[in-house]
Amino acid sequence: MKSLLLSVSIGIGMFFSGSLFSSNNLNNTSSNTVIIQKKDSSKLKLRIYYIRHAEAGHNVKKEWGIYPESEWPSYVGDHSAFTPKGILQQSRVSNKLKRFHFDFVAVSPAWRCKNTVLPYLVDSKLRAEVWPELAEIYATSLIVSPDLPEHTSKEKILGSGKLIKLNTEEEAYFTLRKDGLNEFKKARFPKDHSESAKENAMAKVIIDKVLELIDDRSTSHKTILLSGHGSSGRAVLRMLTKDPLDGFPPITNTGIWMVEQQDDGTFKLKIFNDVPLSE
Repeated sequence: MKSLLLSVSIGIGMFFSGSLFSSNNLNNTSSNTVIIQKKDSSKLKLRIYYIRHAEAGHNVKKEWGIYPESEWPSYVGDHSAFTPKGILQQSRVSNKLKRFHFDFVAVSPAWRCKNTVLPYLVDSKLRAEVWPELAEIYATSLIVSPDLPEHTSKEKILGSGKLIKLNTEEEAYFTLRKDGLNEFKKARFPKDHSESAKENAMAKVIIDKVLELIDDRSTSHKTILLSGHGSSGRAVLRMLTKDPLDGFPPITNTGIWMVEQQDDGTFKLKIFNDVPLSE
């Protein structure tokens, strides 16, 4: 029975991978617009890597919902604590990232994102810049819809949230931007996402800032690593590729995607969830 299940799992995996590789959405340049202009065609192509944080306590809260809270381990529901699986994932991140070379690293201010890449920063003697705009947000494929309305709130979003603080241990490996000392301010929307268009319009303001920051850093850095969350990671990927990613699975914990800038300035997805995509 175990061997049968293994064969079925492998078969499904091969079928799904094949579907991804042959997807026409992976390089839909006909609808792409140039997000970041290529500075100099003689230089190396710009590559953006993104890694989702290791599994944290909030990721397993639903799984533990069938048990009384009195029986929950202390990490369950905690955004700032890794699960046993997350600890194992974190322990493997440094070796995973060492396969690549990064000129620049930026992270979400969340504990789980900073600590996912911290072992790599320690081993590589690198420092990462905290980008508040990489914090978790709700965003769907609507974020790249041509019918998405403009964000019309009179409230300022960027830089209007809580002050970001680094503890003494973090200061050796993380820096704050002068214009990124505060988190962004999230507007309140219904929990059922019944105002999804407005939520996505707000998210676009935030992700547009991420693209602006990438553009700024790309003048001197050609391989950029971002460390963030599942939902915001898909939002950044959608905005870079102008692809709604229909049919794509979620970004796995510590899963990596990578896009490479093409000669026309658009971005093509090359890696998703650690799997290289065929041409």
